[in-house]
Parts: sequence; C-alpha cells; structure tokens
Amino acid sequence: MITHKDSTPPKVNEANLSRIANELKVHTRGELIIILGGGAHGHQAAHSHGFADPTSPKELLVKGIPPIRHNMSALASSVETSLSEEGIPAIVIPPFVSVTLRNGLIHDYPTNIIRKSLDNGLVVITHGDVCFDEENIVSILSGDTIAVYLAKELDAKTILIGTDVDGVLDDNPKTNPSAKHIPVINQENKDTILSKTGPSTNTDVTGGMSKKVTELLEISRQNREIIIFNLTVPDRLKFLLQNKTTICTRIQS
Repeated sequence: MITHKDSTPPKVNEANLSRIANELKVHTRGELIIILGGGAHGHQAAHSHGFADPTSPKELLVKGIPPIRHNMSALASSVETSLSEEGIPAIVIPPFVSVTLRNGLIHDYPTNIIRKSLDNGLVVITHGDVCFDEENIVSILSGDTIAVYLAKELDAKTILIGTDVDGVLDDNPKTNPSAKHIPVINQENKDTILSKTGPSTNTDVTGGMSKKVTELLEISRQNREIIIFNLTVPDRLKFLLQNKTTICTRIQS
C-alpha cells in the first residue's frame, strides 16, 4: 500500500502514503498506534539474506540485519514525515532496539515507552523488524504479530488491518477474478476459510493472509473490533475511522 512491492530497490508509494496520512486526520477516538508491515522494504532484504529458509547459515542472517534495519528505518521515517505534514504528532519506536524473540516468537517486548508516548498525546509508529533471537541468533518479527501482541498488552479495542484486497476472499483475487468476498470470519467458519486463504503472491517471509487471520482470531474473543480492509481504495480507512459502512471483513468471536 505505501511501498511499491515489485520495485527493486524498494520505493515508497508517495501518493498512497500522502492520501492515507490525510485520511488519518479524522481519527478522534483516543490513542493511535500505526504498525507497518515490511512491504518491499523489509521482505526483499530478508529474503535475500535467507530468512525464508530454515537452513540458512547464521552468518548470512546476521549480515541481513543492517540492510533490513536501514530499509525499515527509511520506510518508517517516510511515514513519520507524511503524518507530520498533516499535523499529526508521530514518533517511531522500532522493535529492534528493545524486543527479543525466542524461536521466532516474542520473548520480551517492553511497552513502557509506547505507553508513555500515548499517554502524552503522541501517535506511535512501529513496524515489522529483524530482532535478536535467544535460540536462532536473529529472526523476523512481523507487523501482524506486533498488532496482536500490543492489542493484548495495551488493551486495544479496535484493530484495523489494511491490505491491498477487499478484506479476506475465498481465493486470490489477483489470479482468480471470481474470488468471493467474506464479510465475517468467526469460530463457525474459520476452519473452512483458513483452508482456502493462502500466502501472498509477493515476496513475503512472514506467512501471508492465513497467518494474519489465525493471529487475529486469537484475540477476537476479547470484545475487540477487528477489521481487515482494502487500504489502497480511497476513503475506506476514513470511513472506518468515522464508523461508516464500507467493504471489509470483520473477525468476530
């Protein structure tokens, strides 16, 4: 959405980013955390340094830390700048400096700086990142995993997940134009839907749509509004922030 996924080296989609920042101005319902997926900035560098291959040597993974960090820092800085231009006071808090993983799962994720920033009226930007791992030297922490973790730790009531399709569909719409939109995912239909949703068609080392839905289902029973929507379509984000009806997929307990 805010990166050109097929561009090498990765580039920010300035037009989309500017539009999204403008739509965020309508947010008035409390605190806001913006979590960026890696897009081309994270996934290309991670893939080229073996993070999608469990047999990759540790030396190759470690060499991937600087380019991944550089790319994700550049992306987050672009988002911070766009928000600032819209008068939104935002700061970047990258996971790499404080988060540790164990076997690819969150081991320690301090949230006190995030909490203090929100308490003082700042919008927090964070993102998928490379982090040190207690067992595997380094691993990738996805933006989706961060969203689930912070929703639990900070008791978020609304989670909006922006993608490049109209929520969740029963097939990949980029290869099957007849793919059908799924308006609601719940405990009754989740198994059928998860058997149909697959990974992203782009280079993605963090799992794609089925992993995204699985992680969000984990927290759907805790009185939260969870919505997956198409962030590439103008005004969809704005309508959701204004509690207006728009095309999306809602994940419910």
